[in-house]
Amino acid sequence: MTGLAESLIARIVAQRDLLAAMDEHCNAVSARVSSRDNAVTVEVDGLGTMTGLWLTSRALASGPEGLARLIVDTAAAAAQIAADRQRFLAAEFGARMRSLQEAPLTRWDGSTVRPR
Repeated sequence: MTGLAESLIARIVAQRDLLAAMDEHCNAVSARVSSRDNAVTVEVDGLGTMTGLWLTSRALASGPEGLARLIVDTAAAAAQIAADRQRFLAAEFGARMRSLQEAPLTRWDGSTVRPR
């Protein structure tokens, strides 16, 4: 195999590994937020789907509408944090993928070429 082909295959493997790591990190994103009074705690996954809800006895004191509002507001805050984490990962992934794509490939004689 020529140096250029080996260099290209190494790039493809690095891109595949980066994509796998991105998928793993995105699937691991979660956020847990508690209300200001710690009466409600909500956990969400990376898509903002609620995966956990904890209530203290204090949460029940605000009545059904107050409790509902507290849950929704706390869940929205957790979803925002998860979305921010996803955006950060996407930006990092994009930067690293661009870096791999722009890296020169090495020929068998040690010279390099930059694909367009």
